[in-house]
Amino acid sequence: MLPLILLALSASANIASAKSDVKINITAEKEIVVQEDGKDVLKRVKIDTAMPGDVLIYTLDYVNKGDEVATDVVLNDPVPDGTIYIDGSAFGPGSDITFSIDGGESFNSPSLLIYEIEQAGKKVSRLASPDVYTHIRWQVKQVEAGKSGVAGFRVRVK
Repeated sequence: MLPLILLALSASANIASAKSDVKINITAEKEIVVQEDGKDVLKRVKIDTAMPGDVLIYTLDYVNKGDEVATDVVLNDPVPDGTIYIDGSAFGPGSDITFSIDGGESFNSPSLLIYEIEQAGKKVSRLASPDVYTHIRWQVKQVEAGKSGVAGFRVRVK
């Protein structure tokens, strides 16, 4: 059993408007099956520990607590150590989602995440697979004052 150091996510928000105030709340959950009225129902529960192979769902709830529209909101979140991003699981209605393979230094769409390796004395370009993603970025054009949104992703514990 792994203690959930995975909760140490440090999402950050960058915004263009000084009078907007975007706050982020991060939750880590997993889905469990429970019986309700004799039927299996899938529910999300907050987690304290995780086992290898567990699928965790990280959700970033954000809200603009400022008095003005927040424009060009950028949410950055690392893929937690000890986990692997699950391909295609990032979500964020109304946002453009990009990924990093270099510790959050640069971001791009999955089809453009290229890295180089040396093979037989030559540099060879490779397309990065989701298991090497280090960060996820959501870019939201605007968040009205008092409005909120949600973004998130799934990972598998190594």
